[in-house]
Amino acid sequence: MRITMGMVSRQYNKNLNNSLSQLNAASNRNTSLRKFDKASDDPFSSAKVYRLKDEFQKNSDYQSNLDDVADQLSTAQSSMMSIYNIMSTASTGDTIQAITGTTPADARSTIATKLRALQQSMLSPANTQFGDKYIFGGTGESTPPFSLGATHNLLYRGIDVNTGKIEAGTTAELNGSQITFGLPALNGFTINVNASTPSASTAVTVDTTTDPAKPTLNVTLAKGATNKDLLKAINDVGTSISGYDFSKVSMSGDLSRPLETAGPTSGVTSAAISDTIGLDGLRKLSNEQSFVDLGMGLKLNADNSINEQSVFNSAIPGLSFMGFGSKDGSGTGVSNNLYTLLGQIADQLDSSSFSIDTIKPYLDNFKNQGDALMSKITESGTKSNFLTTTKTQLQTMGDNVDDKLNATEFIDPVDAYMDFTWQQYSYQAALKVGSQILQPTFLDFMK
Repeated sequence: MRITMGMVSRQYNKNLNNSLSQLNAASNRNTSLRKFDKASDDPFSSAKVYRLKDEFQKNSDYQSNLDDVADQLSTAQSSMMSIYNIMSTASTGDTIQAITGTTPADARSTIATKLRALQQSMLSPANTQFGDKYIFGGTGESTPPFSLGATHNLLYRGIDVNTGKIEAGTTAELNGSQITFGLPALNGFTINVNASTPSASTAVTVDTTTDPAKPTLNVTLAKGATNKDLLKAINDVGTSISGYDFSKVSMSGDLSRPLETAGPTSGVTSAAISDTIGLDGLRKLSNEQSFVDLGMGLKLNADNSINEQSVFNSAIPGLSFMGFGSKDGSGTGVSNNLYTLLGQIADQLDSSSFSIDTIKPYLDNFKNQGDALMSKITESGTKSNFLTTTKTQLQTMGDNVDDKLNATEFIDPVDAYMDFTWQQYSYQAALKVGSQILQPTFLDFMK
């Protein structure tokens, strides 16, 4: 087969273009240090890079969550220590330790004044704010958890910490919102909301005759109604129902949330109306949880609830360390709440019938609640240690993922430069060889 100069020229041009393409690719790699520019260049590696980037981003989110929780926990520990220091001050030699059966009335009055001042100083650290959240509010983080009621009784989210009585009066928790009625006559009622019929007309009725043992407030709304529609329907009734004034009923929560259409009865959502949550309610508030995903393998239980072992509980409800209820369970005896206890001790000191035997149960419980507070502080310290260990693990995992990502997506700078230099040398060599082989053809063309 005769090889012509044209054949040589075409083959040479083809190879030269390939060499130039390889030089250009090597130049790009040397500049960007990326192994490939498009997923189609290396489908396997690009898929691996996508997975690693997703894993790295999740790790970064976990670390960010952990940092926020750690800072919040540190602030909480500092605030709880402030409360403990107040308790320690109250127990020093010139206050509680100075109380004896022979302490004169004027000395007792001085001690009582000091204790009341210390009592008031507890409220500030108990309402500590971290960013835009009140860290001791449990799941209610948007408002200060502790406040004083009409009789200067301590309230936690509007509820008396000793009795569980709701300061605002009758309320109901329904569809993710709290409805505050404030009507004593509604205590023990049930509110039934039917929002299942598309063309239903709005109606509000009070039924105390069908089943006297189970009086109800019935509200009928059209399907698709929201909490806002429910509130408006109740307010619009005003005083038209004898004995009830619904014009001042209020609601907190997500007013735009659609009303549920399934409940105990098809299409009906029900909730109890009450003016107290009782001791059980206070206990639930003290055990509220707020879960944060720290990369421990979030899992769901069979009932679709979150598996507590797979997440971190960041909530520190104020009731859990300030205490609630009373020692005898009545809500009126020796309080289990630190703030109330200081006030009760001060009241005993100011009493004309003061005796060491009478005040002793309050002093003993004050010490017990102080020990419980220290136990809670120790528990939070354990959580801090866990977070420190978890952060170290997350950082190590993040570094490993980052190394894998770099190894998959990027090339070593030295290798990139050496490859570029080699491709440049190859291209220059190809040009030199071509000038020697094709020189006669070029000269002929120039003639």
